[in-house]
Amino acid sequence: MAKHVSADQVEVARNVDLIDYLERKGEPLKREGRYYRHQVHDSLVIKDQMYAWNSRDEKGAGVINFAKMFYGMSFPEAVIDLNEQGYKVKDNSQEQKPKEPYQYPSHYEVNDRTKAKDYLTNERKIHPKIVNWLENKNLIAQDKLGNVVFKWKQQGEIVGVDRQGTSPMKGGRMFKGIDRNSHGSGGFSVDIGRPNSIYLFESPIDALSYWSIKKEKLQNTRLVSMSGLKRQTMIDEVKRMGKEGHQVKQITFCTDNDKAGREFASNYYRLMSKEASKVEIPTNKDWNIDVRKKKESEIER
Repeated sequence: MAKHVSADQVEVARNVDLIDYLERKGEPLKREGRYYRHQVHDSLVIKDQMYAWNSRDEKGAGVINFAKMFYGMSFPEAVIDLNEQGYKVKDNSQEQKPKEPYQYPSHYEVNDRTKAKDYLTNERKIHPKIVNWLENKNLIAQDKLGNVVFKWKQQGEIVGVDRQGTSPMKGGRMFKGIDRNSHGSGGFSVDIGRPNSIYLFESPIDALSYWSIKKEKLQNTRLVSMSGLKRQTMIDEVKRMGKEGHQVKQITFCTDNDKAGREFASNYYRLMSKEASKVEIPTNKDWNIDVRKKKESEIER
């Protein structure tokens, strides 16, 4: 078993194109729009260098992490394997091209927000006062398709958007999407008071669910959705707080209660002092399940 690999080998491995790696490994992949789906393990989807194996609660990014997860390799084994076959290197040309600035399509927004508000309060059990507050602050809206629009605002400017479907699509899935050209490391965020701490979540719904549960206790903090598990969002939020004149005293990791969420929280928690960070994981899979179960238990009393 390999025990040591060089920094150069690691750098080569990290830049291997994930799709090329899997296709040359003989994995049966089928393209579905911007995604690839494994034809044997059909809950395994891949986009660029990111993957999600939904039936196993496995999600992450990078070809090395994928090789460890899917093939059970150790880190050195994965690095050596990725160096041996002359795999295609991922195309960074898109990253190098200047991205078009995000422009919020206000013409898609509708004045009637009944469907969005009903979905958040009745389906997702977000506290009605929170939903009304968000609407008054112009942080949420409804588009022509009935989706909830979560606006990513920085210094009053909309830099991106999460869209959440309110009605099931064919097959029963709910639409979830991020607008094209949304700020790469941005996310939906809410300030409660004058923030001196950051709470990190995987989605806007999770952030609002947590706020609904802890609404009497949260003070002087910023709730931030990473729209997944994005390290850069955390880094950029700390920088943004500083530019806005807010000193960050603590970061709380409120990721999902699954393997990927726990590992993300644990890894970055270990890099910080105990005074500067903490981890708060939901009892169930995510914070929205927690708030819905809390609501159910209150009704049963």
